[in-house]
Amino acid sequence: MCDILIALPDVSQTGRVIFGKNSDRPVGECQVLYRSRGGSRGTKAPIKCAYVEVPGVRTTLATLGCRPYWCWGYETGMNEAGVIGGNTAIYTRSFWLEENQELRGLIGMELLRLGLERGHTAEEAVSVIVGLLEKYGQWGSAVHGKRHPEGCYENAFLLADKDEAWILETTGRRWAASRYTTGVHALSNQLTIRNHWTKGSDDLLEYGMAQKWWNPEQGPLDFALAYSDHEHYPRQVSHIRWRRAIRLLEKNAGNIDAALMMAFLRDHYESTFLEGPQFNPYLPDFLTICMHDSPADFTWGNTATSVVAEINPENPALTPFWCCYQPPCSSVYLVYFLNEAIPEIVASPGSAGLHSASPLDAPKDFFDEKSLWWRLYRIVGAVLQSTIERMETIRALLDPIEDMGLSRVKSLFSQETTIQTGSMRALIDEQSAELENAINRIEFEWKLWK
Repeated sequence: MCDILIALPDVSQTGRVIFGKNSDRPVGECQVLYRSRGGSRGTKAPIKCAYVEVPGVRTTLATLGCRPYWCWGYETGMNEAGVIGGNTAIYTRSFWLEENQELRGLIGMELLRLGLERGHTAEEAVSVIVGLLEKYGQWGSAVHGKRHPEGCYENAFLLADKDEAWILETTGRRWAASRYTTGVHALSNQLTIRNHWTKGSDDLLEYGMAQKWWNPEQGPLDFALAYSDHEHYPRQVSHIRWRRAIRLLEKNAGNIDAALMMAFLRDHYESTFLEGPQFNPYLPDFLTICMHDSPADFTWGNTATSVVAEINPENPALTPFWCCYQPPCSSVYLVYFLNEAIPEIVASPGSAGLHSASPLDAPKDFFDEKSLWWRLYRIVGAVLQSTIERMETIRALLDPIEDMGLSRVKSLFSQETTIQTGSMRALIDEQSAELENAINRIEFEWKLWK
């Protein structure tokens, strides 16, 4: 699934772009923070993706992103030029056409990382993605343990830099993209671009007419109406979440900062007419922005990682990149920076290690004590034994760590860059140590050690 939210400078509290994304993946699929240094590669050696090889480039941008343990690509990421983005799964009528299923192509996470490694602006990243999409297509399972076509999906992307945001929605090898310079915007698991877009495939209208998805007598092409899959994919899977995200953003326009974006990503429709969750987040009544696996099996898993970033326009490489493992209501956001190494426990997946493989070929990952993602996963599972009481324990221990980080980042960015650079490492190490202490305490009190 996934939800992406953005507030552009005119409506954020700080006058900077505030970006947020929840990456929802199958339960137990480890997803960790990863840093690629970028720079000169010396040669144009091809990049081996899950199903195809893509020609390399001699120079790439450094990136920081969240990747499933088996995947080369990113669910969410940013680069040293200050471009940040994420992808979401979508399903359009093109998904079912034989012409789009003949050859394996790139998966959305690979397209996102390629765009970030090669795009110095959000628009450049969009151009990279659509160029590769048109050449290679996007067919192939992107879910570990699921074969084609069960694990396949098409992709939408939200990419931003310090000045603007782009929403890119794809259908097979075709696409439409809209540019935004003001306001708030969100993306979920459905097409949202209607009959106005900034640029797109040259034959969107003609192809839609040829497939009998659109009649010109209806007026200008409504991309979402014409290309959405109305037969197999119910809109309630995504539309309520998308509208909730837009509502939260609009209601708080002018006051949105990193802390408020984190609150949005923890949302379960509290204080709305839906009155969710009726019992607790671990017994979800609906698909929510903060996603939890449903005992009734109507959700698609858990939020595996959640990211909030506030683009630093003066020095994009010093953009604070807040990352939270597991559903954010049950976890904590820690801040990282692209020019600083990631602590080993944060970067470590489980027993399988990191791979760049097809999800059909990668080994299954299992718990490892050296992995922060897996230790938090075990805690989230243990909350089910006494949800209300244990959620109170989690928040009492983790909120002070998050508050400390938010306060320290605010202080750091009010100083000179030379001072910031020396202080960032200390902050990363301090918050990691505080979190490990909190986890040790929870594991001891709940008797989670093996």
